[in-house]
Amino acid sequence: MTKIFIDTNIFLDMYRANLPSDISTLLGFIFKNKKHFITTEQSINEFTRNRLSILEEALESFKKISTVDKGSSSFLRSLSNFKKYDDALSKYRTQRQAIVDEIQDKIDDVDKDMIYTKFMKLCHPNFVIGTTNEIIDLASRRKLSGNPPTSDKYTCGDEIIWESLLFYAIQQQEDLIIVSNDKTFMKNREFLIAEYKKKVGKNLVLCNNISEAYRLVGVTLSNDVIRAEESFTWTDIIVTALTNLGGEATLSEIYNEANDILYYNDCYSKQKNKAKDSTIRGVLQRFSSDFPSAYNGSKDLFHQISDGVWALR
Repeated sequence: MTKIFIDTNIFLDMYRANLPSDISTLLGFIFKNKKHFITTEQSINEFTRNRLSILEEALESFKKISTVDKGSSSFLRSLSNFKKYDDALSKYRTQRQAIVDEIQDKIDDVDKDMIYTKFMKLCHPNFVIGTTNEIIDLASRRKLSGNPPTSDKYTCGDEIIWESLLFYAIQQQEDLIIVSNDKTFMKNREFLIAEYKKKVGKNLVLCNNISEAYRLVGVTLSNDVIRAEESFTWTDIIVTALTNLGGEATLSEIYNEANDILYYNDCYSKQKNKAKDSTIRGVLQRFSSDFPSAYNGSKDLFHQISDGVWALR
């Protein structure tokens, strides 16, 4: 049976954007097909460490950008509309604190973090490759020899993950698919494919799309799963594109910027998508209350300023 390894960063990206319903759909799909899923002890450790950093960064960022100065001069208080403003500001501060408390709850209590709890349930011991002293030794030798995958100069996390996957595959004699946006894997695909073939005698495939990986093993994907992953990845791309363009741009500018983002992040499958432009338009509409018939009803990310001109909400 072909196994599928999904890189830690794919799961961590779930904290950075997207709807809880989309995340639940994707994680539920992976869990339903967990007979194909495999991960490593190193990956779980990386997820646990980085999850906390992402939530703490989100908390501090939200506190910073959501602070509003009330303004309390005698002149302001004498204005006829100040009372309404003061009441509205009190409601705003209450809601702001509710968000701060919700993020803090996820930091303090992992049971309140849906992504964490679902991820850990997915990582049942039967599907986790443990880190042994032998694997660490092999990873260290790989690091010293300069063979990919290569982590930063202070760690050998990627090397440990790769040696763990090789160790498991040699024992089980199975084909492997790696889903990753990590350049240490994607930019060295030819080297890794050749090494896997030499040491395991089986096939390795690298892709950056969960849907593509499960299609390759013959799993049928529902429209909900396809749309969830599409929203999961394309929202990030479009938000980044609009941010790079100053927060507002024409569709053609968004298309061009998105293409550059795909190119520089090695998103091969999306680069080959002949319907990229229509996909971008669809995601813009599903995440915009300006389009009631398409709007997902929850995350209102984009605003249509005029025909063919869009901005971040």
